[in-house]
Amino acid sequence: MRAFGVAALVAGLIAAGSISRISAVSSSGATVEETAPSAIAVIVGENSFVAQLSVDDLRELYLRRSRVWPNGRRAIPINLPPDNPVRERFSKVVLGRSTKELIDYWNARYFEGITPPTVLPSTAAIRAYLAVEPAAIGYVPLGEVDERCRTLLVLGR
Repeated sequence: MRAFGVAALVAGLIAAGSISRISAVSSSGATVEETAPSAIAVIVGENSFVAQLSVDDLRELYLRRSRVWPNGRRAIPINLPPDNPVRERFSKVVLGRSTKELIDYWNARYFEGITPPTVLPSTAAIRAYLAVEPAAIGYVPLGEVDERCRTLLVLGR
C-alpha cells in the first residue's frame, strides 16, 4: 500500500516538509493530483559493488544508453509503474521528460533491440530485489530506505 499526503504524514512515513504535488491526467482526461515525496533516494543493495554514481550516469542507465557497470557486469535499472507519482518525479528530475513523453523514446529503442528498465510494482519490491541483486539500481522515497539498501544519490531535496 502506498501512502501519500496526510495519510503518510499521520503514519509517520514522511516529514511535513518533504512532500510536493504531482499532477497527472487520469484515463478519463481529468487532472488528478497526488503528493509524492520531494526527496527521492537512488539506492542499491547493501552488498552491491556500486559505490558512487553521478546524475548523468544515472540518466544513461535509465535511458539504456549505458547497459553495463564499469566492472563489466550488466546494469539492471529498476522502475516503479508508470502511474506512480514517484516514478513521474524521478523521470522529470533525472530524464528530463515525463513518463508519457518517454513512450515515443522507448518505441524507437524497441526497433533497435533495446528494452526499457524492468518495472516492479512497489517500493517494497524494489528494496527486496536490490537486496539480492548486486547489479541492480532503483529509487524510492527517501523515507523508505531501509537497512538492506545503500543510498547513492538524493534527488530533489
